[in-house]
Amino acid sequence: MATCPHCSNEIDDGARFCGVCGRPITPTAADQRAAQVTGVGGPASGRVSPAAATPHPPIVASPIPSHSAHHSGAAPLPTRPPASAARPAPVAAPIRPATVPAPIRAPQQPLENLIGRTLNHRYIVEDKIGEGGFGAVFRGKQIATGREVALKILHPHNVSDETIVARFRREAEACSKLRDPHTVTTYDFDETPDGILYLAMELLRGRSLHQLQKAEGPLKPARVLRIMDQVLASLTEAHANGIVHRDMKPENVFIELRGGEELVKVLDFGIAKVMSDDSKAPALTAVGQTLGTLEFMSPEQLRGQKLDGRSDIYALGMMAYEMLTGKLPFASAKTPIDIINFHMKQEAPAPSRLDSAIGIPSAVDAIILRMVAKDREQRFADAPALREEIARAQRVMDTRPDKFEAYRVVAVIAGVVTIVAAAAYFLQR
Repeated sequence: MATCPHCSNEIDDGARFCGVCGRPITPTAADQRAAQVTGVGGPASGRVSPAAATPHPPIVASPIPSHSAHHSGAAPLPTRPPASAARPAPVAAPIRPATVPAPIRAPQQPLENLIGRTLNHRYIVEDKIGEGGFGAVFRGKQIATGREVALKILHPHNVSDETIVARFRREAEACSKLRDPHTVTTYDFDETPDGILYLAMELLRGRSLHQLQKAEGPLKPARVLRIMDQVLASLTEAHANGIVHRDMKPENVFIELRGGEELVKVLDFGIAKVMSDDSKAPALTAVGQTLGTLEFMSPEQLRGQKLDGRSDIYALGMMAYEMLTGKLPFASAKTPIDIINFHMKQEAPAPSRLDSAIGIPSAVDAIILRMVAKDREQRFADAPALREEIARAQRVMDTRPDKFEAYRVVAVIAGVVTIVAAAAYFLQR
């Protein structure tokens, strides 16, 4: 068990933030603390410790391009704006020691030059509809069926990085196991002879939850519960397959209109973590890649602990605050450290306290507060348990006109029966 270099409290090995003081555990600070305590590497020892000789660089919170682009039949989706007081940048992962990557064939042409090309005699690349730090997304067509698809293609400068390629392959592997109608469908994954790596995915038409919130502001509680329930349907299947999303946020939830109803799709399992004790699995952490988005990261994710589905539930709870009130529960935070301290130490207020004018039911307050409990043992055990609680809240909140009409009809019938029975009774006397 290591100790925090700032407050000397015990922390988990490999933790990136102290669970007591909330300050980041930078290798530089940790090395200085170790040198003060042990004297290793000092003049008296006459030697330099391995940690001091090859220190890990500090963790930074700087803007990082999204690791995937949204795919849509509409205009390209905007990326999250630069860091602000309420929306700091994602947290960068620790940099691992440099390795010599295995040689991989890399295409020499820019991705825009792929428009009009056929990939492996199966897909025609059409126009570009989105781009992120890892690759670009193109509208395409499957030649054999004529079906429109979204083609997610890795950037040429990334195909020589075996860590990024491994993560891209892992996204394909994770998505290939998922068939829930609320998870974006992955059809195919392959590499062309000249080294172009691509994913063929379902082409979506609609907008992200982030775009929806920006356009409409706070959403009604009943609508929020419907959106959450569909997200949880996707997560139920993912968790059952041992997959934790790890980057739940409004940009990774997509909403289409089908038959007048909102159909929710969960996107981007690019940094999904397979829940496994396999120590031989490669660690896919590299320069410029993120392990989550700070606003929505659970306390255990910030501490670098082993994750399970309850971490995704915490993130969805944070998303619910924004859906219901238009803001996150730490809107007054000024720095990333303030947000880290909130996630790790401060109890969240009930959503209704953030804006009493909205009229958030107590049942919804109770659900959200349990989702964002600091101790994951106090959260819902899993996504199905949370869906059951949402269903109960929906029944309590159900104020549809047809339901009241049904109650009125039943009441009228009951009244008529009572009158007839009373009349018959008095006539027989």
